[in-house]
Amino acid sequence: MAKKRRSPANPLPDEDPLTRIDRPLTLIAQVEQTLRKAITDGVFPGERLPTTVELADQLGVSRETVRLALESLQTEGLLIKHRRRGTFVNPPQSPSQLTPAAKVVGYLQADYSSEKGSCDVVSRTVSSCMFDGALVEAGNAGYQMVARSSRIPQLRHAFDELSSQISLRGAIFASVAEEKLIRRLSGRNLPVVLLDHDLHLPKVSSVVPDSFGRGKMAVEYLASLGHRRIALAHWQQPDLNPWLLRGYREGMRAAGLRCRRAWEMFVPINPEGAAEVVNTIQSAPLPPTAVICFSNALAHFVVDAAWEKGLQTPQDLSIVGGGGGDVIGLTCTQLDWYELGRSAMAILLRAIAEGDTHQPVHEKIPYVLKEGRTTAPPA
Repeated sequence: MAKKRRSPANPLPDEDPLTRIDRPLTLIAQVEQTLRKAITDGVFPGERLPTTVELADQLGVSRETVRLALESLQTEGLLIKHRRRGTFVNPPQSPSQLTPAAKVVGYLQADYSSEKGSCDVVSRTVSSCMFDGALVEAGNAGYQMVARSSRIPQLRHAFDELSSQISLRGAIFASVAEEKLIRRLSGRNLPVVLLDHDLHLPKVSSVVPDSFGRGKMAVEYLASLGHRRIALAHWQQPDLNPWLLRGYREGMRAAGLRCRRAWEMFVPINPEGAAEVVNTIQSAPLPPTAVICFSNALAHFVVDAAWEKGLQTPQDLSIVGGGGGDVIGLTCTQLDWYELGRSAMAILLRAIAEGDTHQPVHEKIPYVLKEGRTTAPPA
């Protein structure tokens, strides 16, 4: 005989009366919120912000926390950083404040930050530099630039909303890999430039870092030090940058080194991802003596994870980073992200001026190697 299911003593009503608990904001998000309100309220006289040190002292947080919060606000278009002059409040760019005759271009930044913000360290540093370069180039040409930052699923809505309010002359899409969206825009005859990504679409120009050359360069450098077993620690979304993996493999072949799939790791950019990298290296029958990391942020985490596992850098494991904010002492491949954004805007303005006669331009900006203290010949 089937047992009767006991009903709870205090059954919940059909509609749950409990309010879902919101997760607390991270410290960086709290600083962003505070600064965003201060900007809106006109707190900063002369529209110039205090220095990072001064803000950190006023808010009672670290300089790094303030730096990351400022970079996020730069990406949103609220702030602009001028070299050697400081950080300033960006002039208002709301549709109601633009004159009908204003020459306006759009700038849409894809946000790939994770729930824990693990990817923010690299994406905010890079995106804010690209944004500044594009903004200054647009201003020098007499254009106003309206920016939006959105996660990929909401990016199409963000653009539709923006274009319905403002007559855009063209648009830059930064770190966007959504082919359907870009195809739809190119069908409108709207000049579009892809920044930090290339979909190889007709009529669409692009400016990208030479990730293929970067991967090959890093392998060549480590091989010149005598390393024969070189691993790659890639981001967990390799489809967004397949060229780094291809460059790594080509570099291994060119150096006469064997490519092992077990040495190609795809991990999140956080301490857990770095721990996975180190565990994979240590458990390999032939442990790699060097690893190339997707970003400087991941490389920094790997250095810490290696130390926790008893590995010394570079005596036991050489580590190479690449892109993002500089990490003191880290050997890395780096490029001028400001120039990347400036070049993309220059191409967009040229496309607007030339109209139907414009031919798509595809630029690759090369990396340079910055040698630090995290690489050495294998023991």
